[in-house]
Amino acid sequence: MMKTTEKVIVRLKELIDENGPGYITEKPYDVYKKMTEAVPEANIIAGAILMMISCGIWQSAILAEDCTKMSGQIQKCCFNKKMTDQLTEVIQNLYSADNKTEWKSRKNEGLRKFRKVDHTFKWEGFSVWDAGNGTVDCYYNADIMLRPVKPPIKNATLDKMLKKNPFMNEDDIFKYYEKDLKQYLDSEFEEYCNCDDYYQPVVEDYDVEYDVKDWCSKNGFEIISCEGEGNDGGYEPKFIRRW
Repeated sequence: MMKTTEKVIVRLKELIDENGPGYITEKPYDVYKKMTEAVPEANIIAGAILMMISCGIWQSAILAEDCTKMSGQIQKCCFNKKMTDQLTEVIQNLYSADNKTEWKSRKNEGLRKFRKVDHTFKWEGFSVWDAGNGTVDCYYNADIMLRPVKPPIKNATLDKMLKKNPFMNEDDIFKYYEKDLKQYLDSEFEEYCNCDDYYQPVVEDYDVEYDVKDWCSKNGFEIISCEGEGNDGGYEPKFIRRW
């Protein structure tokens, strides 16, 4: 049967594997909650870890050169010998050479995998052209396949996300680009449908490939295929004359 400290080590490693090495110090209270939910009997040691992080001692203990210096850092929180020994065991095993090697190898692994394959996006556009006395619902559906270009184009937002969690997987990276592309096309489609207050838009003539190409040039992709179809629900008057 696993000791409480061993369960704590396992849970902390799971949290780092999911969220990146900086997660523990960036979200200490979230770590505390998730640790006590998974290991209820660890509430005291979890509280001690929360205190260490809040006092800035956790990072100092991680960087300690040996067990004696690590214990010295931990004792700055005024823990008794039993708690100090438990925390030393947790930190030594959590930040073992094997774990550090594994985490180093996983850095930006999701991004590397994402850039090796083509990606398919589906977009459903909708806008309303309002002429004052009537409206037209505008619809557009598109199937888009894109390929990351080489060398890649820097993306400041994604770089910030990867800095926060270098273990971000390829699915989450896809979701980021998918959301960004859809928001861009939504905005462009809205502008296309409402560029003229007096003439109803011809939804079938919307050039989705042009806008996808523009987005690709800014985000480091090339178009493999882009097919779309638009239609409208017809003119709907707002007021109906009743005789």
